[in-house]
Amino acid sequence: MITKLDDPSMYGYIKDTGHALRNAYKERALFCDPFVDLMKSHDFKRVYLVGSGTSYNASLYIATLFQRYCKVEASAGFPTRFDESDIATSGAYRPDQVLVIGVSQSGTSVSTIDVMRRAHEAGFYALALTDVMDSPVTESVDSAIRLLTGKEEVHVETRGYQVSLFEGYLLAMSAGHALGTIDDATFEARLADARALAEAYDHLVEQADAWYDENVFELMALTRGYVCTYGINVCTAEEAELKMNETYHKPVRGYELEEMIHGPHYALDENNYSFFVAPDGPGIERVPSFLKWYEDNKITEHVFVVTNGDHKGQFGPKSICFEEAIPDELTPLAMAIPFQIISCRNCINAKIDTRYRPANRTSFAHLD
Repeated sequence: MITKLDDPSMYGYIKDTGHALRNAYKERALFCDPFVDLMKSHDFKRVYLVGSGTSYNASLYIATLFQRYCKVEASAGFPTRFDESDIATSGAYRPDQVLVIGVSQSGTSVSTIDVMRRAHEAGFYALALTDVMDSPVTESVDSAIRLLTGKEEVHVETRGYQVSLFEGYLLAMSAGHALGTIDDATFEARLADARALAEAYDHLVEQADAWYDENVFELMALTRGYVCTYGINVCTAEEAELKMNETYHKPVRGYELEEMIHGPHYALDENNYSFFVAPDGPGIERVPSFLKWYEDNKITEHVFVVTNGDHKGQFGPKSICFEEAIPDELTPLAMAIPFQIISCRNCINAKIDTRYRPANRTSFAHLD
């Protein structure tokens, strides 16, 4: 059952996310079964995922999993960039081999609705992932599948982002298993990983809260920053950038680890905050050389590392190392938590109400 908070707040939705993940796992047949049926009844070779804001960031993650486990060509993009050129490049496939998935938690995103209409008209299969099954986006698609996010009364979506990742993971695994690209043993192991993550989620939030308490004064002084990562956590850098900008109103940019040193590093100075998202697994061996470069060149003291597994203390006293051993494909759900906590609790301390919408700000991106 999806929780309807009595007193909605950003912090409340962060705290409720573990419950939402456990509910999504329990009710996974609701969204996995129709997606499996769709994938088995069609010969999809190309998948586009489109969405804006948090939905775009989640789409980056889901597209990667579709490629890994469903063995289809998949990519994520902004709706406004899905135009005639995308339709033209799909020429390698028949229209019936192309699946376009519009991700919209509310189902009211204007640009996503437009893409789904055009995709349908081009002969592609148009699928909506939305929490609201009678929303406008469902009127322009071939079918819709439920996102079990629940409505967030606060416009800064946190619970919805995490549930979208989690549901995307389960969709990819279930479809891969049904299509024969994942064997029975691997599928059961992946499901067990998802369940374990959902069960451990509340403790992950507790650890992020404790880390914030230890660094609160420095984090409150944040002026501008970089979030650098690698691999499947590209979505984490993008989501951290979005959340910290739209809440605490400080400029933050997300980068793939190496891309940070191709020009942007010239903007670094002692006032910059650098966050390295370094999940345990392939890629983490690259992080120490970057930290050493910061130290040798005396760039800034505001350097934080977000990691997990057996790396406690390896990256200095300002790092957070989640105790849990989390499979690579699920690390984005953990790595996003510290940035949600910073965004939320910095605002609480600064008396910025994340529920506030300017009275004279008319809706533009969403239908009323």
